[in-house]
Amino acid sequence: MEICVIKFGGTSLKEEAARNRAVRLIRRLIPEMKVIAVVSAMGRYPDPYATDTLMSLAKYLTPQQRDRLVSAGEMISTLVINSLCRQNGILSDTLSTQELGIITNDHYGEAEVLTVTTGKLLEKLDHCDCLIVPGYQGITLDHEITTLGRGGSDYTAMLLAQALGLKDVYILTDVSGIYDADPKLNPEARHWDKVDYDQMLHMIDAGARVMQRQSILFAREHRLRVWVGSSLQVGKGTWIQLCEDCEH
Repeated sequence: MEICVIKFGGTSLKEEAARNRAVRLIRRLIPEMKVIAVVSAMGRYPDPYATDTLMSLAKYLTPQQRDRLVSAGEMISTLVINSLCRQNGILSDTLSTQELGIITNDHYGEAEVLTVTTGKLLEKLDHCDCLIVPGYQGITLDHEITTLGRGGSDYTAMLLAQALGLKDVYILTDVSGIYDADPKLNPEARHWDKVDYDQMLHMIDAGARVMQRQSILFAREHRLRVWVGSSLQVGKGTWIQLCEDCEH
């Protein structure tokens, strides 16, 4: 059966209504495919489980200890969404950071990925319809938790999609795709249906915070098509891909 990797950002999981929308989307997909849902920590500062909130609670930690702390936000999301899925009749399961198969070096806070193994992921996916996994993190060869830099859940989704041989990956945020300006601040912002990898990198370098830069570099290297959209407007979004006719 087809596999789909979809990443839910923190703002798309912040409130109960948003989490229920995410679960409804998963339920719509599973008759046709297996779903791997990569989740971020819920909300943003000062929401209680957001990454920056967790960082603010303990400022005098080593980088290694800080990664242990902030990785908890994604694990909380993983278990909360799994519970909601099961409550709604979805056969779901989770992976821990140690089971996820993303092996990194020990550059805590912004670790580099060494390899990705999918054995445990595929083993669990054989016995469920939806597998919920934590974004933003991996483990060292010594089994220490590391994080992949701000926005690293995007990167997690790309890594898993590429390791599974998929061509597409789906990113759900609080906006319905890529615009030439922040649509929350400028209601006249122009929506783009398609954006080239290099154009997306240029936007990130200019200050856009839609995607993690490393994840777009990885997508470009492996020719992964990336769909960015919102669970509020299903069907409206932007493809980030290699193209000659993309809008600029």
